[in-house]
Amino acid sequence: AAVFTRDIDRAFFYVRNLQATAVMVNDHTAFRVDWMPFGGRMQSGLGMGGIPQSMEDMTAEKMFLVRTP
Repeated sequence: AAVFTRDIDRAFFYVRNLQATAVMVNDHTAFRVDWMPFGGRMQSGLGMGGIPQSMEDMTAEKMFLVRTP
């Protein structure tokens, strides 16, 4: 989502209240870096995406224990 305003209080209002995964203030939504999540929220899409989210989806936790004398 993008919010264009000179009023920072209004910007924070929309950041808090928009159901969006990212809100850009005074910038377009094409800006994105690899660590930023993207994708649908709630029932709009396949869930969150991005490198950290993809890595989490493709891994499984495993405990590893070595007992030494």
